[in-house]
Amino acid sequence: MKIGYYVQGAMDVAFVWGLVKRWCPRAELAEPVMRGSSRETFARELRKALLDLRDAKGCDILVVLTDSDANSWRDVKRRESDRVPDACRHLCVFGVAERNIECWLSIDRQQLAAQFACGPDEIPANDPSAFVKRRFGMGERDEQRHAAKERVRDFVATADLKAWIGRSDSFADFYEEARRLAVQVSCDMANERDAV
Repeated sequence: MKIGYYVQGAMDVAFVWGLVKRWCPRAELAEPVMRGSSRETFARELRKALLDLRDAKGCDILVVLTDSDANSWRDVKRRESDRVPDACRHLCVFGVAERNIECWLSIDRQQLAAQFACGPDEIPANDPSAFVKRRFGMGERDEQRHAAKERVRDFVATADLKAWIGRSDSFADFYEEARRLAVQVSCDMANERDAV
């Protein structure tokens, strides 16, 4: 199985890596030629990226992750998922993190605090992005970034997703989409026991 992903940043890439390690560990991963680093680039290039992943890279599943920033995640999902080409819809799992992916990583503050060996109250409540990036070591240098992505991957791969599903409507929506597609393509996630 080959899973393609189109995301906005390095933390999002690591998040996808963690889910794949957890649910489909034998899957091959593929990125499109382009990657959307800003909301405008991401939205503008979405169609082209997904067609590249499906046609040129031969992906069986397409994962799209974006952030809602200050917007409603449902509005962002409705607006941006409309850009998914009809030919790719049946292969696509579309997730919109409330505010940003670091907020998804912080859904279970106890779990994240244990990862960082700190108190849950040390994790900023409104936007933990800078804190989470710094604590995972997501630096500017490539060697730092790769090690940080591996730490995020491993955290996601072992996270208690029941808490994430129960505490975040946007993550629960993404999880349900992923589960439906997993059943269609016979991915190991179909046997996952995280659902509440």
